[in-house]
Formats: sequence, structure tokens, C-alpha cells
Amino acid sequence: MAHVTEQLARRRRTSAPKKRTGCGTCKIRHKRCDEAKPICNICRKTGRICDGYIDPSTGRQFGGHADRNSPFLGIGPRTLFANEVEAQGFRFFETATEIQLAAALRNHGWTPPLLQLSHQDPAIRHAVIANGIMSRRYQASEISASTEPLANNLSQAALQQYCKAIACFRSQLGSNLDVNSPSLETAPACFVLLIMFEFMQGNASGLIIHLKHANKLAATFGGSRQTQFFIDLLALIETVAALWLNLDLSPADASPCLQELNKCPRPLSLPHGQISLYYDLSWINDDVLKWRHAVASAHVDSMTHAVDPKSFCAVSWRTIQSKLDTWHERWATRSPNEEDSAPHYYSLLRVNYLVTVLVVDAVHQRHLSAQPIQNEFTHSREPPKLDYFNEIFKSVAEVLEAGHSFSRYYPCAEEGPLEAAGLLPLFSFRHSFIQPLFYVAQHAPQASLRQRAIGLLMEKPWREGAWDSYIMGSIAKSSLGGIAGMH
Repeated sequence: MAHVTEQLARRRRTSAPKKRTGCGTCKIRHKRCDEAKPICNICRKTGRICDGYIDPSTGRQFGGHADRNSPFLGIGPRTLFANEVEAQGFRFFETATEIQLAAALRNHGWTPPLLQLSHQDPAIRHAVIANGIMSRRYQASEISASTEPLANNLSQAALQQYCKAIACFRSQLGSNLDVNSPSLETAPACFVLLIMFEFMQGNASGLIIHLKHANKLAATFGGSRQTQFFIDLLALIETVAALWLNLDLSPADASPCLQELNKCPRPLSLPHGQISLYYDLSWINDDVLKWRHAVASAHVDSMTHAVDPKSFCAVSWRTIQSKLDTWHERWATRSPNEEDSAPHYYSLLRVNYLVTVLVVDAVHQRHLSAQPIQNEFTHSREPPKLDYFNEIFKSVAEVLEAGHSFSRYYPCAEEGPLEAAGLLPLFSFRHSFIQPLFYVAQHAPQASLRQRAIGLLMEKPWREGAWDSYIMGSIAKSSLGGIAGMH
């Protein structure tokens, strides 16, 4: 009987979940590390050099032998890296950034083995390191605006790696014109990494350039399943760009056809009566994204659509308007309650409803007038819904003045793995106060209101998921400067 009990106990130990927190040497040897500090007992007993451990919240290395001569570092050989900065960037991507990216791309099909590809391709390797360093920089300081020396040094190191990735990638594309060449097989992964970096850096123009080139390259690929996954991912990234930058990319730039979006609402821990309102507004915004893309693509080639684009746009506009009206009627029956754990969520729903109405109006006007969506207010004689712009600004200003804290994680937004590891949800888009205020900063008819919104975004920066108020304020400021220069 004792023998049977011992066997059962041994089976239970064998089936225990694997850990990713062991020392670097045990990880590469696929051994279960006892995680003794500063040097694990397995390395000590076998006479191996212990590479030490990585703190997933900071990316910093600790423990291990002072003179580490092990030929391995994380999952990659030490000869891959020119210095310790590159090694740390790679390790942080392995232990942190890859988890953050996986949380954002969950259920979207395209999951390339980025770490394995980095062993074969120098462009991907430098891009992986750049993203690892940049995400570590955000762990050091959550917002873009920072006076911390560590954060600024990491930004410079990340930019150097990014430039190396660009140089290698251009060389590959220039010397290998055959679309079946090995370097072009890894091009999709490299493009996604470059787009990720530009997003984290807040470089809107750089993100758009990479996305356009990726779309053009995807058009030269064959019709494999993996290629379709990549094209679908580019369409998803384009919708994120439209949301992030409040603009649509021109279909003339080889914009991919947007597939059916998976409804991925990001509910907050809201008071019970507001949960369904949050879900419903998220679903309405999914419809707006699909409709917005259809309007932008309608004049390219109607044969690529299952229905006539003009008819589709008109029906969608009426449907969306009806849903918004119904949503607002339900919202109006509720009022903020002093007993609510987070009463400013009432304002959160209101400002996101207002910005949705403004976006729908802008897209509808573009559909009717065929004017670029970025300039519809510039050409309009009577600015539409000016009071909505003012209300958004006033509501956000009041919330900030009241000193309400913003949740770093959303309990129901599939961010559990990030919260458990103490990692920022760098690529998680949710309803926020930043995005509506950014819309005001970019599109308000009055330049003075735009300037006030920019000031509110940049004066005391804050973060809500992927939204960084300082980055958004900087983008809006650049846009406002360009408009001023034209007048």
C-alpha cells in the first residue's frame, strides 16, 4: 500500500506545471530548477556555470556566478549578442514582452516563433532586442514622459537596436528579390516587430510607413494559410491604427480587406448596473470599426465586397445610429451613485459614447461628401456637435481634478497573466478617458479647444492600458502644428 502511495505521489510531482522562473542554465537544459539563490543547487552539484535569474517585473539579472562563462543565455547562445545590453533586451523579451504580445494577439491565429526566428535572422534578432528593451523601459517608467535616467538610457539603447534591425531588413529586401527566399519568409515577423516598436515609441508616421510596406509585401505572397493569417493580422493592426490615430489609411496604399472582427469587449470592474452598458458600447464600436473600414475602401473596387459598398455603408449607418440611440436611452435612466466603488466610470461611459457619435458622424459625412476623414471639420461650414467636444473636455478635466485613480488591469480583459507577473498591458485597448480627449485634441473645430486638450494630455501624463496620454498629446500637437503651418 505504501508503495502505491509513493507511486501516486511521484506521479503528482511529475505532472506539476512547469515554471519559467528558473535560472538561465536550467532553462536551456530543460531541467527543473530548485531556484536556490544566488546559485541553484543543480548547477552547483553538476559544476555548471549558473546564469542566474531574471526579475520579470524589471528584466534585471540577479544571482548566478560572478564570472558567467556558460555558452547559453536564456534560450539563446551568448555569441548571438555583442554586449550585455543586447543580452538583457533579449531576456526581457523572452520573459515579459512575448507574454504581453501573446495577451494582445490571443485567438488571432498568427503566432510566429519569434525567439526561434531571431537565431536565424539578424533583423528579427535586433527587432526582438529593441522591443524587449523598450518594454523594459515602460516597466521602469509607465508613461512616455520621464526624467528618470534609466528610462531614458533604455530608450536610446532600444532605438539603436531598432536602427540595426532596419538596416539588416533593408539589406535583405534589397539583395533577395525572390519572394521565396529565406529572408522574405521571415519578413512578416520582422514587420510586426517594427510596427510594435513604433507603437511603443509613439511614432505614428513610422507605424503607418511600416504597415503600408507590409501590406504591399503581403500582396506578393502566395495563398497559403499562414499568409492569410498574416494578412488578417495586418487588417487587425490597421484597425488599431485607426483607433489609435483617429484616421483611416488610404485604400490606395494596399490596405487589406478587413475580415469579421471577433467581439472582444474589455469590461471594467464596474458597478453592476453599468456592466451591460460597457459591453454593448464595446460591441457598437466593433461595428463602427468594420463600417469605417468599408467606407474607406468603398471607392476602390466594389467587386471585392460581398454587397455593394454604398448600400452596405448606408444600412450600417442606420443600424449603428439605432444602436447608439437605444444605448443612450438606457444610459440616461441611470445616474452616478455615491455608493459606487468607482463613480467616475459613469463619466467614462458618457465620454466614450460621445466620441463614438462624433466618429460615426464624421465617417457618414465622408461617405456623403467623399472628403478625407482627417479634414471633414476643416471643410465644414458649421462644425457638427460642438457641445460634444466641449463636454468631453470638461468631463475628463473634472475626473483628473478629482484625483481618481485608473485601474492598471481590467479583471475581465484576459490580463490575468500580466497582472500575476506584474507586467504592463502595453497592447491592451479599452474604453478610456485618453482616447476621447485625444479625439478632441485632433478634431475639435476650435484650435483653442484643441490646444487645451493637448495641454491636459501632456501636463500630468497618465496611462490607461495601451493609452499613454503624453504620447497621444504629442501626436495631436504635431498634427495641430501641421495644420497651423498650412494657414
